[in-house]
Amino acid sequence: MRPDLGTKPRAPHPETGELLPVVTIVTDNGGPFRSFRFESFIAAHPELHHVRTRVKTPGQNGSRERGFGTLKYERLYLDEIDDAIVLAERAEDYRIEYNELRPHEAISWNRPKEVHLGLADPTTPTFKTKEILPTT
Repeated sequence: MRPDLGTKPRAPHPETGELLPVVTIVTDNGGPFRSFRFESFIAAHPELHHVRTRVKTPGQNGSRERGFGTLKYERLYLDEIDDAIVLAERAEDYRIEYNELRPHEAISWNRPKEVHLGLADPTTPTFKTKEILPTT
């Protein structure tokens, strides 16, 4: 965990007392993340730790910002979209491609879904290498 994001001790499960892993959620300062409803949700889940980035510092959440930029330029800005349903469909198509089809350099050319499901190790490539057969 980055030291500038703060830490939170592991929380005990309310019924079993088992220590729960802490998941840090990093967001910007948008309205949805400052709402009472969101704060209540975070408070009701001791395994969650919410950290807001500093105002006007999108670089603190750079991978998310980069993801939105890629979505815009690879899908949404290709042509004019006049229909909200078409917009949602394009965004969903991109999400599926990004997480299930496209390999990512940061996780050793694996796909995020495979890493998330434990089917691939983010430090070991699983793609097939080209086999070079002997010539004699």
